[in-house]
Amino acid sequence: MPLYSFERPAQAPVAPRVLLYHLDGAMDAGHAGELAVEQLLMTLPWQRLATFDADALMDYRARRPMMTFSSHTYTSVQMPELVLDLLQDDEGEDLLLLHGSEPDYRWEEFIGAVTHLALTMGVSQAVSMTGMPLAVPHTRPVYVHHHGNRPEELPEQPDFFGHAEFPGSMSGLLELHLGEAGLSSRGLTAGIPHYVAREDYPAGAAALLAAVAETTGLALPLGDLEAAAAVNRADIDAEAAGQSEVAAVVAALEAQYDAVAPVKADVEEVSRMLDVPTADEIGARLEAFLEANGTDPGLQYPGATGLEPHHPEGRD
Repeated sequence: MPLYSFERPAQAPVAPRVLLYHLDGAMDAGHAGELAVEQLLMTLPWQRLATFDADALMDYRARRPMMTFSSHTYTSVQMPELVLDLLQDDEGEDLLLLHGSEPDYRWEEFIGAVTHLALTMGVSQAVSMTGMPLAVPHTRPVYVHHHGNRPEELPEQPDFFGHAEFPGSMSGLLELHLGEAGLSSRGLTAGIPHYVAREDYPAGAAALLAAVAETTGLALPLGDLEAAAAVNRADIDAEAAGQSEVAAVVAALEAQYDAVAPVKADVEEVSRMLDVPTADEIGARLEAFLEANGTDPGLQYPGATGLEPHHPEGRD
């Protein structure tokens, strides 16, 4: 049985050069990747290209569909989706956007299907988007870390983690295998202030899309996110001003940030400033997280680097 159903686009020919992707289920501090996807779908024209078979890929008991009950009746259900859309940027260039719930099953088949679709349509560059909590203040620019299969194409930046081993995510596997298939495969990770990592942080999404635009040459709209980021900044400022302990933490983080600029400093200083764990600490925290949630650390499982899982209301 096919893993997806495909709808041929109305207009032809289609020539997407770039595949962007973000999958819900693994680490995404500040919902940076999710907000970036929402921004693209809200502001750019798009049409559905492929819908993956959720029944074949998802464990509904692990992530139960959200149902609505009104008075004496179930009125609706929101089933998980995993889809590939065709978008046009602000200059009319085609691009692909893969988004939805991270699969629980048949990972290799899913990767093969995505790779086949990308290569068939002529994609040459793939970019993932997510957020990671760091010890940085909300009053400073969001730092975006680049990683990928062509180190010579990455911007100058510190090597935070060196060599590390930890449970993988589908985004990580896609980055690996799309690179092996010959694409320029890159991941973008926005550093989100750890004290707002569980909330929407539109500045993180704006920074991700700005990095995508710089990396790919796509013309992407950021205005809505930048406006939302300004409102969010004011809200956080107001809350911090009313709590002396919070204000003290923010001031300390500002001093650390200003003392060592992330992109220009040496690795040890940047790692200390951002409170980045060592490779051994990453592995230990992930194993502890998986064990605490009743999951065998030896199993292939979408995890986050030492973070608690995030399931806010209204989001899967």
